[in-house]
Amino acid sequence: MKRFFLILMLIVVLAAGCSGKSGTDVKQPDSENKQSDNIISATDDKGDLNTYPSKTTGISTTPPGNRLFAVIIENTPAARPQSGLIDADIVYEALAEGGITRFLALYNNTYPEIVGPVRSARPYFVAIAKSWGAEFVHVGGSAQAYSDIKRLKLGDFDAMHMDKPFYKDKTRKDPHATYISLNKLTEFNPVSDGYIYNFNFNDNGNTREVYSIGIPYNKDFDTKYIYDEETGHYMRYIGDKKHVDRESGKQLYADNIIVEFHKHRVLDKEGRLEITMTGSGSAIIVTGGKEIKGRWMRTGETSPAKYYDENGSEIALNPGKTWVNIVPSELDIKIK
Repeated sequence: MKRFFLILMLIVVLAAGCSGKSGTDVKQPDSENKQSDNIISATDDKGDLNTYPSKTTGISTTPPGNRLFAVIIENTPAARPQSGLIDADIVYEALAEGGITRFLALYNNTYPEIVGPVRSARPYFVAIAKSWGAEFVHVGGSAQAYSDIKRLKLGDFDAMHMDKPFYKDKTRKDPHATYISLNKLTEFNPVSDGYIYNFNFNDNGNTREVYSIGIPYNKDFDTKYIYDEETGHYMRYIGDKKHVDRESGKQLYADNIIVEFHKHRVLDKEGRLEITMTGSGSAIIVTGGKEIKGRWMRTGETSPAKYYDENGSEIALNPGKTWVNIVPSELDIKIK
């Protein structure tokens, strides 16, 4: 008897599903149609096919629509090795005062439990974060950076004005001791409407023509990327030492390397810099193992950067992690 009723219910459900008007079509939302037009084939490190690449790597590891955090991370010798920098999708490196470099690390595909040391904001990092529509994470900042955050209405999380999910690492001394859990930060309400920019990705293959890239910021901050045949990545070095992650011990790497040449000007006796971020300038792009000489272009203060080759065509990057090094116009880059 029970089996009879189950069969009867199944018949009723099937009949209801077939009773709709035959002339009515369900139209898919425009946003879904547009998204399908942007599908590219990409595989992650495990060889899984991804049909909806992330805006930051071209390799999808999470559903579209995740939050994008832009975190200021320190790079003085006392701050090394850093935590969580290896998990960033995109990292910008630029000079700060005194010849040191500092990072702006963008996280979309992964939200590490330990990221840091987190440091103070500078105006050019504020502009980059705004151009991505990211949620900005920092500890204080220069007067100009604070002014720009307010003027540009950049949503931010500032350790000077909140405690959790920031915390102090007792094994490090201030100002190198502030860390954050990005995983816990996702529990806080968003302070941005969502990211608005993405790199242009395309699988260009991987024919290694460039073996190494040397960026001589200065003695303690010389950056080098060396191609690794086994992994197909460009492994990152500071000086002659491997740049490693504090938590895992693994070496940091890049799949794409962009060098942007900018005008730099010292503003005050503390050595704070003004970096011209708008307009256009020379650029070197290494992607798919090849060097492309071209130009970067930002049409406005918070406009995203676009990259063009010498023929004026926009450059597509290989899916993967990207490091962008912002350097003075006169710096001599060593490429082998």
